Amino acid sequence: MSFMQKIKDLTNGFGISTKITLGYSAFFILLLFVINAAMWVGGMHALYTPAEKTIFYSMEQIQKVLTELEENYSEFNPNAFRGALIAGVVLRVVDENGEVFIDTDPNYPSIEMFNAGLMLDPPIFAKSNLEISQLGSALIYRSKMEYTHEGSTVTLYFFRTITSELKLLGALETFLLILDFIGIFSAIFVGYFLSRKILKPIKTMNELARGIAFDEMKGRIPLGTADDELNQLAKTLNEMLDRLQGGIDKQKKFVSDASHELRNPLTVIKGYVELIERYGTGDPAFLTENLNTISSEAQNMQNLLQNLLFLSRTDQNTQKINKKILDLDDIVGDVMNKLKTVTKTHTVELTANTPAKIYGDGTIIRQMIRIFLDNALKYTPEGGSIRVASIIEGENILLSISDSGIGIAPENRQKIFDRFFRIDSEDLVSEANGSGLGLSIAKWIAEHHDITIDVDSELGKGTTFTLKIPVVKSK
Repeated sequence: MSFMQKIKDLTNGFGISTKITLGYSAFFILLLFVINAAMWVGGMHALYTPAEKTIFYSMEQIQKVLTELEENYSEFNPNAFRGALIAGVVLRVVDENGEVFIDTDPNYPSIEMFNAGLMLDPPIFAKSNLEISQLGSALIYRSKMEYTHEGSTVTLYFFRTITSELKLLGALETFLLILDFIGIFSAIFVGYFLSRKILKPIKTMNELARGIAFDEMKGRIPLGTADDELNQLAKTLNEMLDRLQGGIDKQKKFVSDASHELRNPLTVIKGYVELIERYGTGDPAFLTENLNTISSEAQNMQNLLQNLLFLSRTDQNTQKINKKILDLDDIVGDVMNKLKTVTKTHTVELTANTPAKIYGDGTIIRQMIRIFLDNALKYTPEGGSIRVASIIEGENILLSISDSGIGIAPENRQKIFDRFFRIDSEDLVSEANGSGLGLSIAKWIAEHHDITIDVDSELGKGTTFTLKIPVVKSK
């Protein structure tokens, strides 16, 4: 098992807030480590390098003094060495017998003491051509060079102590260590506080979701003032809950209305069956009348169920639409001919039927036209007239269906397309009672064919539905 997999398994039981805190803290600790390492490396380089440079520079200056000495050895002045040294650098000149005959600082640790404290593993930042000795808390750098004159060779030792630099570096390390502990604890505290604050809306969402019942979605997520991702998520969830609540309300109303609508024909059928059972079948006229009534109610119930199934498919987006290019004039002519054949109580007239091609599903386009015609018949008293006309206007064909019926009150014109909405009137015959689903189905069909519906009606004078249907452009 890999290390990362072990970490993943270990944190599986942690909450999101804890994971965020741990992740944030781990990243912050890593960042602190990188920053401290960089500062330590920079500090070491800044402290060791100047010390080394002072020795090398002093060696270069002494070399120049020695070169000048060769030109005029008789005027040698030991003090010339002191002027060539950088402050802090100590020079000792040792002859072939090991005797020190030039020493710029007699109080400086002896060569023997330096050799006793010589480090076998010098710091990684030290130059390889430098020797380093540790005496107590001090580090001493040493470099050497040889000088030969008239067969005699002396060794020049250059020393540089970096005690003060080490103290500064130690103080820096202590400061960084304290700063690290403060930073780590601050990161954990701030990470925990911020993660809980940030995730509070999610906790609220979770609690709200637990308390929501399917049939009653009360409560909404409180929104903050910030326009961040969590606030947008809260808005989205609230909108989703509103839509679900609206869908549930519609479903309740749909079930209630459907139950009511189905109860009526079932009650009538049951009543007439009881009449037949009570009075028998001896009277053919009585039996025929009752059976016709039962058949009519059964047909009404079948139509209602078909409409309910259609609307159910539309709600679930499973209603199939097979569109193709159609001749609208053929569809209108066929529907009107069939209507004239079965209608004896009204005057039915097709005043204009302009040839036009449209793009749509022929079956449900016919259904839509029949719905408007059936609606006109239902709300037009006997002896009234139904007129249909289709004419081209621009890139559309206007199909108008007019009746001389009872009309629609202005306050009801927006409601007529609602499910189960019906207009009650004493002028209507009993056969006019419908389910109130037809126009809602017609509206759905129109919307899925880019058809707009205009309603013009006046109480007592009739209604005209005008369908604006896009025409297929000829190539």
